[in-house]
Amino acid sequence: MLVKRIVCTVESYQRESFHMAQMVWVALRTVEGFIVQLGGWDTSDASIAYIYSFWENRDRYENFMENMHDEIFGHSNQRATYTTIKVELFEGKASGSAVNERLRECSFIRTSINDCEEQPLINKKSDETLLFSDSTARTLLFTDNEAEGIPPWTIGETVEAFMVTEDWRVHRNDS
Repeated sequence: MLVKRIVCTVESYQRESFHMAQMVWVALRTVEGFIVQLGGWDTSDASIAYIYSFWENRDRYENFMENMHDEIFGHSNQRATYTTIKVELFEGKASGSAVNERLRECSFIRTSINDCEEQPLINKKSDETLLFSDSTARTLLFTDNEAEGIPPWTIGETVEAFMVTEDWRVHRNDS
């Protein structure tokens, strides 16, 4: 499974435009290999938007990027709604249907990105956290646990939390 992490900085006067542009990504629901996308505004910095999309594998994601991404992106006019964007890819082993079902109803997301080669995951419970790695051995920990704070095994360089914006949630059609 491949996870695309997108972080955008959005000026306050552009939030509504960004929100409307993000809704255009509903077109993903028919793309082969797409599983689910969700996002929302950072709970501590209203200028930061997070979007996470989940794909069956890198090949399906790359096919989408080569053949469909630019058309959706152009149609959304999203480029005009943010001041910065950062995109990262992570991979891991997870069931697409299980991830889709789990993220169908969640309302709150916490993530942590850890740079350590050996992860402090002694207390990790597989049913609470999804783990993915990037090409530099960083680990993305993704949970829909609404408990206050980040568990001690998720301490990393980047910790983020957001309420899921329902209008940004997209599931593939067959789910």
